[in-house]
Amino acid sequence: MAVAEQHRGAIAPSVRAENDTLELVKRVANLLLRGVLYAIISLIFLVPFIWMIFGSLRRETEIFQYLFPLNWHTFFPIEWTLQHYEDIFGISDAGKRAGLNFGRNLLNSFIVSTGVVISSLVFNTMGAYFFARLKFPKKNWLLAFVLVTLFVPFEVTMVPLYIVVRYLNIQNTYWAMIVPWFASPFVIFALIQYFRDIPYDLDEAALIDGASYLHVLRTIIVPLAVPGLVTVSLLEFQFIWNLFYWPLIVVQDADIQVLQVVISSQTTQEQTFWGRTFAGSALASVPVIVIFLALQRYYVRGVASTGIKG
Repeated sequence: MAVAEQHRGAIAPSVRAENDTLELVKRVANLLLRGVLYAIISLIFLVPFIWMIFGSLRRETEIFQYLFPLNWHTFFPIEWTLQHYEDIFGISDAGKRAGLNFGRNLLNSFIVSTGVVISSLVFNTMGAYFFARLKFPKKNWLLAFVLVTLFVPFEVTMVPLYIVVRYLNIQNTYWAMIVPWFASPFVIFALIQYFRDIPYDLDEAALIDGASYLHVLRTIIVPLAVPGLVTVSLLEFQFIWNLFYWPLIVVQDADIQVLQVVISSQTTQEQTFWGRTFAGSALASVPVIVIFLALQRYYVRGVASTGIKG
């Protein structure tokens, strides 16, 4: 018995060492597999973007010349040039003749997107506060009616919306691109989820002290829901920034037109200016990327909170 126990005691450390080694190998293999998977996913998203960026820095005739077979020059230009950027900013003679001024159009897109985000936060925050925190008869029925509008295609409401804009006499103005997006059922629904997780005791204590509902919203709810507000703001900004169809319909003045519509104008029945299109698309990507990187920590916190709620 003593010999058998000594034998088992000698084997046990060896078995544990083998198990630890096997566990370490599994962890390393898992990390490598995840790394390869993440790299493949990153390449799928980055390769078209990289090709677009370098395509905007090469001559027009060179963009598709080395597309097949796939080689080094498929992505990297042989002859580098800033001609397309000079064109879209109206610096070159060709850009002046075409009446291009993407800098102005970029500013228009920023004005419209920022205006929509600010107004949307004001109205949708109040709407979400009403549905999430206040008592009202048949409130859930009203919320259901609001959420149903999420499933209505824009093509259905486009003509009535244009008639309203025309009767308000704001067509062909910045307001025509801002006012229709004041209210968003998606933003209201998203903010309701954040507001409902804030303890109701805070509201009750403030109301007992004589605070109004608006004061409670401004001083208690909004500061505690900053990650959620930033998250929906980024999503709303990106949505409006990429909007194409509505500005194309409601605005005819090139001086206030947004960037996405002007980029599409580089494709005509006779010719497609791929270099200008790539340069404009690269320019349009910069503000969204910069804003996202600046507010990334709030966005991640907001998305994580949404996942925990689910």
